[in-house]
Amino acid sequence: MKIITAILIIILFSAFKAEAGDSYWIVQQSPVKNNFTSCFFTDSTYGWIAGDSGVIIHTSDNGADWNVQITGIRNNIYDIFFVSRDVGFAIAWELDATPPNYYGSVILSTTNGGMNWNAVSFPDSNVFLNSVFFRDPMNGYLAGSGGSLYYTSDGGIIWNAAAVDSGIVFGFPVRKIKFFDNDYGLAVGGAVDIAGIVWKSTNGGRSWRTIIVGPEPINDFTFLDNKNALGVGGDFEYGSSKIESSDGGSNWLYSEFQVFGIANTIAYRTQNEAWVSLGIVDSFLVTTNGGASWELTGTPLQSRIYRIVFPDRRNGWAVGNDGIILKYNSSLIGIENNYSSVPENFILYQNYPNPFNPETSIRYDLRKTAFVTLKIFDIRGNEIGQLVNEIQRQGSYNIKFKDENLPSGIYYCRLTSGNYSETKKMMLIK
Repeated sequence: MKIITAILIIILFSAFKAEAGDSYWIVQQSPVKNNFTSCFFTDSTYGWIAGDSGVIIHTSDNGADWNVQITGIRNNIYDIFFVSRDVGFAIAWELDATPPNYYGSVILSTTNGGMNWNAVSFPDSNVFLNSVFFRDPMNGYLAGSGGSLYYTSDGGIIWNAAAVDSGIVFGFPVRKIKFFDNDYGLAVGGAVDIAGIVWKSTNGGRSWRTIIVGPEPINDFTFLDNKNALGVGGDFEYGSSKIESSDGGSNWLYSEFQVFGIANTIAYRTQNEAWVSLGIVDSFLVTTNGGASWELTGTPLQSRIYRIVFPDRRNGWAVGNDGIILKYNSSLIGIENNYSSVPENFILYQNYPNPFNPETSIRYDLRKTAFVTLKIFDIRGNEIGQLVNEIQRQGSYNIKFKDENLPSGIYYCRLTSGNYSETKKMMLIK
């Protein structure tokens, strides 16, 4: 009865929802009709989309062309993550009824951007992995069924089971795992009608503490900064919900969006604008005021979206069932002004990727027009590059840094404007 009621609600809801999403997202041509479940971009041009029947498609020109990559996998690929344009990982499930009857997970890896994928069965059978994340080429994490959490410090050669202080919480699946820095990481999950769970680590994923945050599972989350995080989830009966933390993930506030559907992914384009997809309800939730309020908007072609990513402020991608690929319409007239995307502060963001080889992107926000310098220093404090030395207008900037002659090591990026100065550490690994 609960499922029938949910379906009737979805049908009625779909008939009355707004259709403004057509303005913000443009349908792209897809080379396949598979259902997509995951999407990852290392920058504005290089991206991968994964889905059922082991499909992975790749673009190296910001979506102008997509090429199908051969994985040898027959089942759904649940998550994909790239450390750089070359090094990437993906996870799938194996449900083989023929001898030797392996049930569990498969880890795929590539060192050439997906031209070749190597598949290895995960050693712990009957563990079904849902999420993969790497801080850098050596340090990575896996999460899945039964509250399973693993870490590697050798690039995935050996996976170690993390210690989990479960307390009264035990056996709930983990759906997404991410790290903010080398030490602080979160994972989310739970079970319908029982509990939404957050796992928190402060020692690089070696051990985790569990926190009950609400009555419904959490499917995805994002770090806003080192203190603030926002997660989304829900179920069909009570609709979509969100959790918010302002103290580094120790405590959470649970609330409902008051819309039907299950929130399955969240992605921020700017500090103020974020998008949440609702899957089967073929709708988005969007905020343009930093989450103070959320509005409902329909998806183009009534598509069912299950993953959204924004590699930068101007580029965004949403993927879902039947091979649907949507590209964010950054050329929409007046959209930047309407969305109040003027930076509120001077901010130098951590370069990405980091570590890098040989190229990385350095983003920063300018609160007002000012004279700006952006310089690179080695570990001894010697200036080795000057990327910016001019007056720049208020706004957001993304500068590429590349020097193939530099040796591996620690470098520093320093942004200076008037009284404002901030430095970020960068690591070059060859």
